[in-house]
Amino acid sequence: MSESKTDRKKRIFAILKLVLLLIIIAGIPAFLYFRFGSEMFSKDAAKRLIAYLTAHQSVSALIIIALQTFQVVVCILPGQPIQVAASYMFGVLGGLGLSLIGAMIGVVISFFTAKVLGRDAVHMIFGEKRVKDYHRKLNSPKGLMIAFLIYLIPGVPKDLVSYAAGISEMRFLPFLAAATVGRIPGMAGSLLFGYFLSRGNYTAIIILCVVVAVILLIFFIKRKDMIRFLDEMEQKREDREAKQHG
Repeated sequence: MSESKTDRKKRIFAILKLVLLLIIIAGIPAFLYFRFGSEMFSKDAAKRLIAYLTAHQSVSALIIIALQTFQVVVCILPGQPIQVAASYMFGVLGGLGLSLIGAMIGVVISFFTAKVLGRDAVHMIFGEKRVKDYHRKLNSPKGLMIAFLIYLIPGVPKDLVSYAAGISEMRFLPFLAAATVGRIPGMAGSLLFGYFLSRGNYTAIIILCVVVAVILLIFFIKRKDMIRFLDEMEQKREDREAKQHG
């Protein structure tokens, strides 16, 4: 009888994990698409969002936090329009605070969702090869620095990092700190754009766009070198461990 109850619990838990997986990879994206359609991805997404927040000012802060959370968890929402709208409505510091709160909540959800779902489910969502690559990096002694650099460097894929961290040996709070601080520079550009837009300072917007474009161009040109640097850090660790065990 006890074995039967145990098996039943295992089946129920497996079904719940499957339902959660389907919600993440299909349910939430489908809801967002049917609720907002292509507006989320249009060129004037920030303008549309600002208009929506203006019409719902009493809950606009909560909307920003929720959207930023979804952006981290589901990985389909573009982050820039959210941050532009946040700073337009609440200023640079206020927008940064709301964006970081949403991002932190998103990391918490994705990190612990990965722990609940387990390795196989995360592999199914993002692909086994990609997850194993990040998993190996995050489990290294310099995993925290690598996580910080991944969030800091533009162009480096970030969508699955918090999920990979959830099934790694990395402790949650240090990872949360690295992911949060690493996001700040990238968010700053979008936040400043929204702030200047709200003030009608188009000269500052042009200067900001030029500076950001130059930075992104440099990172784009050097992206392979940066990714190679992360790989070399991990390879050196593996070589040292091989020598010690050899």
